[in-house]
This record gives sequence, structure tokens and C-alpha cells, in this order.
Amino acid sequence: MKPEQIIIIGTGRLPCHCLEACQGGLIPVAACIESGSQGFSPLAALCRKLGVEYKLMLDRKTLSGFFLSIHKPTLVVSAYNYFIFPREVLAAPALNIVNFHNSLLPRHRGRNAPTWSIYEMDAITGITWHQVHPAVDTGDVILQKEIALAGNVTALELTLQTLEVAAAAFKEILPSLLEDSYACTPVQDNGNGSYHRSTDVPNDGLFDPGWNIPRAHAFLRAMDYGKFNVFPAAKLRLLGREFSIAGYQVRTANPGASGEPSVEFENRQLRLRDQEAELLITCK
Repeated sequence: MKPEQIIIIGTGRLPCHCLEACQGGLIPVAACIESGSQGFSPLAALCRKLGVEYKLMLDRKTLSGFFLSIHKPTLVVSAYNYFIFPREVLAAPALNIVNFHNSLLPRHRGRNAPTWSIYEMDAITGITWHQVHPAVDTGDVILQKEIALAGNVTALELTLQTLEVAAAAFKEILPSLLEDSYACTPVQDNGNGSYHRSTDVPNDGLFDPGWNIPRAHAFLRAMDYGKFNVFPAAKLRLLGREFSIAGYQVRTANPGASGEPSVEFENRQLRLRDQEAELLITCK
């Protein structure tokens, strides 16, 4: 069923890129929706500039009612969107809902996928555009793109990288979405699938001083969203006390290092050393 209109739901940069990709086509963007308020909205600003209707809907019941009121064939683009479509909306015959996810499904379904890709030290991650099914992030795959995981990337940096790749991938699939001519592939779960809730935190947010440097660095980077408080500050329990981790630095060159790995804690600074690197962690 070819769509007669497009509705975009999401927040941040990606829905803006999707809106720009859809502009100028024969099928209009009827509205852009945000289901969460995060202060300044680049999507709202872009909608004002382009003359597209913008809706802020914070209530799930209101959102469901809005989608159930649609009877015209509609392509719904879920782009960095936290609203989970209920079964009755997914069953609505007028709606074709496609969603972006920031991992290679079925790996790291659910929330904060970049965190888990880094923490589990995946060599490759990526993005997925897929159909929306009742079970979260299980719908048939439309397109996936791989991203090689750099050894120093933080969760924030990886999140931004996935959004860039997702925007380019959306442009690639958009013509087939509008013509209803795209092919889907069922998600292949080879036993590596996983699901993470928004409340899940790597190692319960607790740094283990017994980790080797690559594992320790992966944990710190997985928790690192810069100024965005996605997780509480990581904790360190040592000497009968609990500290908050305020910063970290890894030095890949460690001239003169020899012997067994070492752990030192002095002046609220934890220092892990091995023959290849040194990791400095500042606590408060």
C-alpha cells in the first residue's frame, strides 16, 4: 500500500534529517511528533522553518489516539523515538511503521544500545531500519549498516555516529518506502540477541578495580555520554568507602613498564598499569 502522507515521530537530529529527506517529494509530511520534552527542540525549529505541523505529545494515550484516528495510508517514520507503539496501533490498516535502532539487531535490542556495544567490546556495531512488531526491536529488517567500533569511542560519540549513518541509510530506503517496493528480511537470532531496559546499567554502575585495562576502559567509555546524564556517575568501592568517578584518561604508551599489572590508589586517583598502557581515574 503506497502511502499518501508521512508522519515522523522522534527527537533530536535524526527526525530532522528524515524530514529534510522527505521535503520536496510528491508525498507530503503531514506532521512531526515529539513524545518527550528535552528543552530546545531542533525538530520544532525545523518544522517552523519548513511550514510543517509540529506536535508535542507527552501522553501515551494521546499518542495512541492520534495514530488510531488516521485513516489515510500513512508511512510512519519512527526516528530516535521512545514511544512504544501498542498492538492496536500496529494493527491499524492505514499505518506502515518503520523504526530506526542503533545496533545490528537482534544484538542489543532496547535502550542505550551504544553503551552495550562498547561495554561488551563488540568489534562491529551498526544501525537497523526495520518494521515495527509488537515485541520491541524484533520486526523484519529493511536495511542494516555496519560500523567498526574504535577502541577509544565513547557512548556519546558512538550515538552521534549511528545517527549520521542512519540518516544516510534512510535516504537510501526512502524511495522504496514511498513506492511500497522494499523487501524485508526476518531478524536472524543466532544466540547473540540481547535486550536492555532503560534502567539497566553496565555492572550496575560499579567499576571493578580488578579489571584489566581494556575491560576497565570499555566500561568507562560505555558510561560516558558527556554532559548528558543518561546514567548516574559510575562508582568505585575501595578501602571501605564509595567514590564517584569524575574523569578518566588512558595512556597507551607506558615507557619502562615491566612486571605484573599494578593498581594504585592515592589522593582520590586510581591508577591501573600494565606493560602496554596506564589508566588514570579521578574520583570525588
